[in-house]
Amino acid sequence: MLKRIWKPVKDLGHLGPMALVTTFLPFIGSLLLITFLEPVGQWMRDNWGSGAVIYLFGTLLLCGLALLPTNVVGILGGWAFSFELGLFVLMLAVVGSALISFKLNSHISGDRLSDVAGKHPRTDAIYRSLLGETFWKTTLIIFFIRLSVIMPFGFTNFLMASAKVPLRSFLVGTAAGMLPRSTAMVLIGAGLSELTLENTGDTYLMIMGIAATIFSAVMIAIFSRKALERLTGESIPDTSN
Repeated sequence: MLKRIWKPVKDLGHLGPMALVTTFLPFIGSLLLITFLEPVGQWMRDNWGSGAVIYLFGTLLLCGLALLPTNVVGILGGWAFSFELGLFVLMLAVVGSALISFKLNSHISGDRLSDVAGKHPRTDAIYRSLLGETFWKTTLIIFFIRLSVIMPFGFTNFLMASAKVPLRSFLVGTAAGMLPRSTAMVLIGAGLSELTLENTGDTYLMIMGIAATIFSAVMIAIFSRKALERLTGESIPDTSN
């Protein structure tokens, strides 16, 4: 098991630590945010004008540097700003932070990913499809990758930057692909009366919302995986097991 995980990381060379950081660091950041979620959320709700601006720039910075995942941020935005404003600000922040992350990773990734992809036929099929197709097909592939429940936001930014996909396709595919997940998280947050979950009704709502979100995400992941197989002409391995 460890060998299966370590070998791809080792093959990535200097990109290996970056891949690990963009995958696992957001989880640590989410634990820290959850610790201060109630006071931060309450202040933003009471000062929603300036709170929305701070929320926007904070998400741009923290998600752009792969310090936070978008899921917890989405719940916070939905609770503090209501569904409509929360989703609007979150999507601005998601696309903006993806752009920041893409630019940063593009400068330090080099050509290592293309060398590694050539050793793995399935990975190479997706890599070639990302670079060698029309704008819309490349955008569609990025869209389906973003829909996948197993692809963390920060790691996907790193992967797309390392693959040197066209920026326009990256931004359009990211915006469209992140919209369903972001909508679900903001909707859950907007339905809560408190962020502490001490209210039993809120706890049930959160559990039901998360269960529905997971079910939808799994269905979307299955659909997107099959769509990727059709687009790239290769069987995509099921990495969720």
